Amino acid sequence: MTDTGSATAGVQTRAIARHAPAGTVHADTWGIAVEAPVAITINETPWTVMLATPADLEDLAIGLAITERIVPHVAAIVGIQLSEALGEYTVQLTVDATRLDTNALRARSLLGNTGCGLCGIESLAALHARRTESLSVKVVEDPAIHRALRELAAHQPLNAETHSVHVAAWCTMEGEIVLVREDVGRHNALDKLVGAVLRAASAQAPGFVLMSSRCSYELVYKAAALEAQLLATISAPTTMALTWAHELGVPLVSTMGRGDALEIVRFPHEATVADHV
Repeated sequence: MTDTGSATAGVQTRAIARHAPAGTVHADTWGIAVEAPVAITINETPWTVMLATPADLEDLAIGLAITERIVPHVAAIVGIQLSEALGEYTVQLTVDATRLDTNALRARSLLGNTGCGLCGIESLAALHARRTESLSVKVVEDPAIHRALRELAAHQPLNAETHSVHVAAWCTMEGEIVLVREDVGRHNALDKLVGAVLRAASAQAPGFVLMSSRCSYELVYKAAALEAQLLATISAPTTMALTWAHELGVPLVSTMGRGDALEIVRFPHEATVADHV
Protein backbone atom coordinates (compact mmCIF):
# COMPACT_ATOMS: atom_id res chain seq x y z
CA MET A 1 0.00 0.00 0.00
CA THR A 2 1.36 3.39 -0.96
CA ASP A 3 0.30 6.73 0.44
CA THR A 4 0.35 9.54 -2.10
CA GLY A 5 -0.62 12.01 0.62
CA SER A 6 2.52 11.12 2.53
CA ALA A 7 4.58 11.60 -0.62
CA THR A 8 3.10 15.07 -1.15
CA ALA A 9 3.85 16.06 2.45
CA GLY A 10 7.48 15.01 2.04
CA VAL A 11 8.27 16.94 -1.15
CA GLN A 12 8.97 20.56 -2.06
CA THR A 13 9.28 21.50 -5.74
CA ARG A 14 12.30 23.60 -6.71
CA ALA A 15 13.49 25.07 -10.00
CA ILE A 16 16.48 23.42 -11.69
CA ALA A 17 18.50 23.81 -14.90
CA ARG A 18 19.04 20.62 -16.93
CA HIS A 19 22.32 20.42 -18.85
CA ALA A 20 21.96 17.89 -21.68
CA PRO A 21 24.96 15.96 -23.11
CA ALA A 22 24.58 17.93 -26.34
CA GLY A 23 25.24 21.14 -24.42
CA THR A 24 21.69 22.47 -24.35
CA VAL A 25 20.24 23.83 -21.14
CA HIS A 26 16.58 24.10 -20.21
CA ALA A 27 14.63 25.03 -17.12
CA ASP A 28 12.71 22.35 -15.23
CA THR A 29 11.50 21.49 -11.74
CA TRP A 30 12.65 18.82 -9.30
CA GLY A 31 11.02 17.35 -6.22
CA ILE A 32 13.25 17.85 -3.18
CA ALA A 33 12.81 15.58 -0.16
CA VAL A 34 11.82 17.55 2.94
CA GLU A 35 13.96 17.11 6.04
CA ALA A 36 12.53 18.66 9.20
CA PRO A 37 12.99 18.57 12.99
CA VAL A 38 10.53 16.22 14.67
CA ALA A 39 10.24 16.42 18.45
CA ILE A 40 8.76 13.42 20.25
CA THR A 41 7.36 13.79 23.75
CA ILE A 42 6.17 11.02 26.04
CA ASN A 43 3.57 11.87 28.66
CA GLU A 44 4.36 15.57 28.10
CA THR A 45 8.08 15.02 28.76
CA PRO A 46 10.50 15.85 25.89
CA TRP A 47 12.28 12.69 24.78
CA THR A 48 14.01 13.07 21.42
CA VAL A 49 14.37 15.29 18.37
CA MET A 50 14.80 13.53 15.03
CA LEU A 51 15.55 14.89 11.57
CA ALA A 52 13.04 13.15 9.34
CA THR A 53 10.72 13.40 6.38
CA PRO A 54 7.46 14.89 7.74
CA ALA A 55 5.18 12.06 6.64
CA ASP A 56 3.77 9.17 8.69
CA LEU A 57 5.20 10.79 11.83
CA GLU A 58 2.80 8.95 14.14
CA ASP A 59 4.28 5.68 12.83
CA LEU A 60 7.79 7.05 13.37
CA ALA A 61 7.11 7.97 17.01
CA ILE A 62 5.43 4.65 17.81
CA GLY A 63 8.08 2.58 16.03
CA LEU A 64 10.92 4.43 17.73
CA ALA A 65 9.30 4.07 21.17
CA ILE A 66 9.02 0.32 20.61
CA THR A 67 12.49 -0.28 19.13
CA GLU A 68 14.05 1.82 21.91
CA ARG A 69 12.11 -0.27 24.47
CA ILE A 70 10.28 2.68 25.96
CA VAL A 71 7.08 0.66 25.67
CA PRO A 72 6.67 -3.12 25.27
CA HIS A 73 3.87 -3.01 22.71
CA VAL A 74 1.78 -0.59 20.70
CA ALA A 75 -1.17 -1.27 23.05
CA ALA A 76 0.70 0.64 25.80
CA ILE A 77 0.30 3.84 23.77
CA VAL A 78 -3.13 5.22 24.60
CA GLY A 79 -2.97 8.53 22.74
CA ILE A 80 -1.06 10.32 20.00
CA GLN A 81 -1.20 13.92 18.80
CA LEU A 82 0.67 15.59 15.92
CA SER A 83 1.24 19.32 15.62
CA GLU A 84 3.30 21.63 13.36
CA ALA A 85 4.58 25.18 13.73
CA LEU A 86 6.98 27.05 11.45
CA GLY A 87 8.13 23.87 9.72
CA GLU A 88 8.87 22.01 12.96
CA TYR A 89 6.80 19.04 14.08
CA THR A 90 5.87 17.59 17.47
CA VAL A 91 4.44 14.16 18.13
CA GLN A 92 3.03 13.75 21.61
CA LEU A 93 2.64 10.17 22.83
CA THR A 94 0.49 9.37 25.83
CA VAL A 95 1.62 6.11 27.39
CA ASP A 96 0.12 3.94 30.12
CA ALA A 97 2.43 4.83 33.02
CA THR A 98 2.36 1.25 34.34
CA ARG A 99 3.86 0.01 31.05
CA LEU A 100 6.46 2.75 30.60
CA ASP A 101 10.11 1.77 31.03
CA THR A 102 11.49 4.75 32.92
CA ASN A 103 15.03 3.38 32.77
CA ALA A 104 14.92 3.42 28.97
CA LEU A 105 13.31 6.85 28.95
CA ARG A 106 16.25 9.20 29.41
CA ALA A 107 15.55 12.53 31.04
CA ARG A 108 17.65 14.52 28.57
CA SER A 109 16.63 15.18 24.99
CA LEU A 110 18.29 13.00 22.37
CA LEU A 111 19.22 14.41 18.98
CA GLY A 112 18.90 11.90 16.14
CA ASN A 113 20.09 12.74 12.66
CA THR A 114 18.91 10.95 9.54
CA GLY A 115 21.86 8.60 9.18
CA CYS A 116 23.23 7.57 12.56
CA GLY A 117 21.88 4.46 14.20
CA LEU A 118 23.80 5.05 17.41
CA CYS A 119 22.13 8.34 18.32
CA GLY A 120 21.05 8.31 21.94
CA ILE A 121 23.34 5.43 22.90
CA GLU A 122 25.51 6.71 25.71
CA SER A 123 27.92 3.80 25.95
CA LEU A 124 28.78 0.43 24.44
CA ALA A 125 27.25 -1.15 27.53
CA ALA A 126 23.95 0.49 26.65
CA LEU A 127 24.32 -0.83 23.11
CA HIS A 128 24.76 -4.42 24.24
CA ALA A 129 21.90 -4.04 26.72
CA ARG A 130 19.61 -3.84 23.70
CA ARG A 131 20.16 -7.51 22.92
CA THR A 132 16.93 -9.48 22.93
CA GLU A 133 16.01 -13.12 22.45
CA SER A 134 16.80 -14.78 19.14
CA LEU A 135 13.90 -15.30 16.77
CA SER A 136 12.65 -18.59 15.42
CA VAL A 137 12.43 -17.95 11.68
CA LYS A 138 11.01 -19.61 8.60
CA VAL A 139 12.94 -19.65 5.32
CA VAL A 140 12.05 -16.93 2.83
CA GLU A 141 12.62 -18.44 -0.60
CA ASP A 142 14.43 -16.67 -3.46
CA PRO A 143 11.31 -16.24 -5.66
CA ALA A 144 9.61 -14.26 -2.87
CA ILE A 145 12.60 -11.93 -2.58
CA HIS A 146 12.75 -11.45 -6.36
CA ARG A 147 9.02 -10.65 -6.45
CA ALA A 148 9.33 -8.01 -3.72
CA LEU A 149 12.35 -6.45 -5.44
CA ARG A 150 10.49 -6.24 -8.76
CA GLU A 151 7.52 -4.53 -7.10
CA LEU A 152 9.48 -2.17 -4.84
CA ALA A 153 9.81 0.79 -7.23
CA ALA A 154 6.03 0.97 -7.68
CA HIS A 155 5.67 1.50 -3.92
CA GLN A 156 8.00 4.53 -3.68
CA PRO A 157 6.00 7.64 -4.63
CA LEU A 158 8.25 9.99 -2.64
CA ASN A 159 11.44 8.62 -4.15
CA ALA A 160 9.89 8.76 -7.62
CA GLU A 161 9.76 12.54 -7.21
CA THR A 162 12.97 13.15 -5.29
CA HIS A 163 15.36 10.25 -6.05
CA SER A 164 16.83 10.83 -2.58
CA VAL A 165 14.90 8.86 0.06
CA HIS A 166 14.98 5.34 1.45
CA VAL A 167 12.10 2.90 1.63
CA ALA A 168 11.29 0.14 4.10
CA ALA A 169 8.74 -2.45 2.97
CA TRP A 170 6.89 -5.19 4.86
CA CYS A 171 6.41 -8.23 2.65
CA THR A 172 4.48 -11.46 3.00
CA MET A 173 6.36 -14.74 2.92
CA GLU A 174 5.35 -14.95 -0.75
CA GLY A 175 6.94 -11.58 -1.54
CA GLU A 176 3.82 -9.41 -1.76
CA ILE A 177 4.50 -5.88 -0.47
CA VAL A 178 1.73 -4.93 1.96
CA LEU A 179 3.10 -1.82 3.71
CA VAL A 180 5.81 0.73 2.88
CA ARG A 181 7.24 3.80 4.57
CA GLU A 182 9.73 6.30 3.09
CA ASP A 183 12.12 8.76 4.72
CA VAL A 184 15.40 10.56 4.08
CA GLY A 185 16.90 8.39 6.82
CA ARG A 186 16.98 4.61 6.49
CA HIS A 187 16.54 4.16 10.26
CA ASN A 188 13.57 6.52 10.25
CA ALA A 189 12.00 4.63 7.36
CA LEU A 190 12.24 1.36 9.27
CA ASP A 191 10.96 2.89 12.51
CA LYS A 192 7.97 4.19 10.55
CA LEU A 193 7.43 0.71 9.14
CA VAL A 194 7.63 -0.84 12.63
CA GLY A 195 4.96 1.54 13.84
CA ALA A 196 2.76 0.96 10.80
CA VAL A 197 2.99 -2.83 10.88
CA LEU A 198 2.32 -3.10 14.61
CA ARG A 199 -0.71 -0.83 14.26
CA ALA A 200 -2.11 -2.96 11.43
CA ALA A 201 -3.30 -6.53 11.05
CA SER A 202 -0.11 -7.18 9.05
CA ALA A 203 1.70 -7.94 12.29
CA GLN A 204 -0.38 -11.07 12.80
CA ALA A 205 1.22 -12.94 9.91
CA PRO A 206 4.94 -13.68 9.38
CA GLY A 207 6.79 -11.61 6.81
CA PHE A 208 10.10 -10.02 5.94
CA VAL A 209 11.59 -6.54 5.57
CA LEU A 210 13.01 -5.18 2.32
CA MET A 211 15.05 -1.95 2.34
CA SER A 212 16.69 0.26 -0.27
CA SER A 213 19.89 0.75 1.73
CA ARG A 214 22.97 -0.96 3.03
CA CYS A 215 22.46 -3.19 6.05
CA SER A 216 23.62 -1.67 9.34
CA TYR A 217 23.38 -3.27 12.78
CA GLU A 218 20.57 -0.89 13.78
CA LEU A 219 18.38 -2.10 10.94
CA VAL A 220 18.91 -5.69 12.11
CA TYR A 221 17.81 -4.75 15.62
CA LYS A 222 14.70 -2.93 14.40
CA ALA A 223 13.79 -5.80 12.07
CA ALA A 224 14.02 -8.14 15.05
CA ALA A 225 11.50 -5.96 16.89
CA LEU A 226 9.06 -6.85 14.07
CA GLU A 227 10.00 -10.54 14.34
CA ALA A 228 10.93 -10.34 10.66
CA GLN A 229 11.78 -13.67 9.08
CA LEU A 230 14.43 -11.98 6.92
CA LEU A 231 16.05 -8.59 6.34
CA ALA A 232 16.77 -7.96 2.66
CA THR A 233 18.74 -4.87 1.63
CA ILE A 234 19.96 -3.51 -1.67
CA SER A 235 23.57 -3.29 -0.45
CA ALA A 236 25.68 -5.61 1.67
CA PRO A 237 25.81 -5.66 5.48
CA THR A 238 28.62 -4.40 7.68
CA THR A 239 30.53 -6.73 9.99
CA MET A 240 28.60 -5.39 12.97
CA ALA A 241 25.32 -6.08 11.19
CA LEU A 242 26.42 -9.68 10.60
CA THR A 243 27.32 -10.06 14.27
CA TRP A 244 23.94 -8.78 15.40
CA ALA A 245 22.10 -10.86 12.82
CA HIS A 246 23.77 -13.93 14.30
CA GLU A 247 22.92 -12.86 17.87
CA LEU A 248 19.28 -12.10 17.07
CA GLY A 249 18.71 -14.87 14.56
CA VAL A 250 17.68 -12.57 11.70
CA PRO A 251 18.76 -13.95 8.29
CA LEU A 252 20.30 -11.36 5.95
CA VAL A 253 20.12 -11.05 2.18
CA SER A 254 21.54 -8.49 -0.21
CA THR A 255 21.33 -8.19 -3.98
CA MET A 256 23.98 -8.06 -6.68
CA GLY A 257 23.53 -7.17 -10.34
CA ARG A 258 24.82 -9.73 -12.84
CA GLY A 259 24.21 -8.15 -16.24
CA ASP A 260 20.45 -8.03 -16.66
CA ALA A 261 19.93 -10.52 -13.83
CA LEU A 262 19.72 -9.91 -10.10
CA GLU A 263 21.53 -12.32 -7.83
CA ILE A 264 20.39 -13.04 -4.27
CA VAL A 265 23.33 -13.10 -1.83
CA ARG A 266 22.67 -14.73 1.52
CA PHE A 267 24.81 -14.28 4.63
CA PRO A 268 24.23 -17.46 6.65
CA HIS A 269 25.44 -17.88 10.20
CA GLU A 270 28.55 -20.02 10.57
CA ALA A 271 26.57 -22.93 11.96
CA THR A 272 24.33 -23.06 8.89
CA VAL A 273 26.71 -22.25 6.02
CA ALA A 274 26.30 -25.76 4.60
CA ASP A 275 22.56 -25.20 4.19
CA HIS A 276 23.16 -22.50 1.61
CA VAL A 277 26.20 -23.81 -0.27
